[in-house]
Amino acid sequence: MSIRDRYEEKMQSRLDEWKARLEEFKHKADQEETNLQLEYYTLIDEIKLEMETAHQKLEKLKQSGDDAWEEFKTEVEATWDTLDELIRSISLP
Repeated sequence: MSIRDRYEEKMQSRLDEWKARLEEFKHKADQEETNLQLEYYTLIDEIKLEMETAHQKLEKLKQSGDDAWEEFKTEVEATWDTLDELIRSISLP
């Protein structure tokens, strides 16, 4: 397996992990008071949009040629950093 393949697998695994954490957070948010639910659902929607962007960039990375791969890798990593910060910010009292 090439370095590129391992990298792509690692990124997909992280995306899957974040998706699971987001679903867990959504389940917990469903049980909160109405005023808190709106805040949580807003954050959930923001994370979902960022996750979709991350997924699209990962797909571009997978489909890119070797010459463009490094450029897409940089884009993916920037998106991952943003998404990671958002995921870390979700917590319920």
